[in-house]
Amino acid sequence: MKFTILISSEDDSSVPFMVAQIERTGTLSAASLGLTLAESKGLLANVQRELVESQVQCLVEKQRICTRCETRRTIKDYHSVCFKSLFGGVNVRVPRLNGCSCEGKGTPPKTVRIDELVNWVSPELEFIQSKLAAMIPYTRTADLLELMLPVDTANAPSTVRRRALSVGKRLDTELHKSPDMIDAECSKTNTGPVTTVGLDSGYVKDCRPRSEGSFEFVVGRILYENNNSRSLGFVRTIESNSAAGHRLKQRIREQGQITDGITVFTDGDPGLRCLLMSALPKATHILDWYHLTRRLTVLKRVLLGKEAIKQFPTDYHDPLCKHLESLKWRLWHGYIGGAINRIRAILFRLRLPTIAGKHVAVRMRRLIKELLRYLKNNQDSLANYGRRYRNGERISTGFVKSSAVNQLIDNRMSKSQQMRWSPLGAHALLQVRAELVDGRLAAVFSRWYPGFAGHSQGLQVAG
Repeated sequence: MKFTILISSEDDSSVPFMVAQIERTGTLSAASLGLTLAESKGLLANVQRELVESQVQCLVEKQRICTRCETRRTIKDYHSVCFKSLFGGVNVRVPRLNGCSCEGKGTPPKTVRIDELVNWVSPELEFIQSKLAAMIPYTRTADLLELMLPVDTANAPSTVRRRALSVGKRLDTELHKSPDMIDAECSKTNTGPVTTVGLDSGYVKDCRPRSEGSFEFVVGRILYENNNSRSLGFVRTIESNSAAGHRLKQRIREQGQITDGITVFTDGDPGLRCLLMSALPKATHILDWYHLTRRLTVLKRVLLGKEAIKQFPTDYHDPLCKHLESLKWRLWHGYIGGAINRIRAILFRLRLPTIAGKHVAVRMRRLIKELLRYLKNNQDSLANYGRRYRNGERISTGFVKSSAVNQLIDNRMSKSQQMRWSPLGAHALLQVRAELVDGRLAAVFSRWYPGFAGHSQGLQVAG
């Protein structure tokens, strides 16, 4: 059994082009039923080559006609280019056209160009490489594409990395648009007022020699009134607080409205507080309950540990446990003055001569002083967490920690895939990953390349 696959264009009377011949001999078996992967790769590559060559030839014929006098331009010379796509590279001869006589003498030759096409790379190849690179390592991206598709050129891991980071840098540049341009886009994609903003941080390993070992990310989640959300992130060492504040403001303005009723959650980091004050000066800032109670949990573990039970007499240990529980209750209900007084009472007991020199007492004094300093620095951000919890309101950055940090950083750069990064490369890839997590990467390419189909259009099969 032998099959011949032909394609032809309905726009001209050219001879049909033979794409492939598939032959099956012998008894039918599971291995010989249908197309093989190698045959499908060759089929796709041949169809792509014929389609690209025909389209380019049609474009050349169209651009050779002068729009003024409709005279056919002459060709000065040719140069060869390779159009790189998911279905293989296609070598194309692209001419330079001499100027028309109606344009006057001295008109320079003009190279035939395709709108929005940069370096003769298919937008879909750039999209797929960037999408996969935001999820899996660059080498695995190249291997996966090579396994499934006839992509042979421009698919090395270094090329995948360069393309993905180029997309990230372009996304990063768009965030620094003027407010007028952002407002023009808001009128088309307005999702309602912003209600909540959460910021948190994470760390990844640094690949640079003589580095400190890791560098810090700041990631955030913006929640809108209609339950939509938007992600953002940046490397802290790259952007100042003012630039990061501008980034946050532009990200909010991109699809929502900046109102006075925004609630912001952070872990109490002074840098994040300055960032928020510059971007959202009228927002209500609330200290994250998780980060606050985590400090209390460390104190409780020390106090209930074996060493503390051995070193502290019962008449000292029991009052300290009661004071610590009372401290947590006061913080939960927003009694900051009472909480500070309770901390001072704990410090007083830890300084009593009987236990002051004990190792556990020294450690607890250090921890309780850090907690006191932490509360004083964030005194204006403490809330009545119990009341907010009973009213169904947020009290922590769990929606950032469980989603933004894990989705943007840990799943690609830290926990699941241990590797080292440069700050600039990680920052650029983070922009791609944020768009991917939000499900907007295809929409971004549709905006950059009008007519970009992505995965929305299928092949029309003749019935």
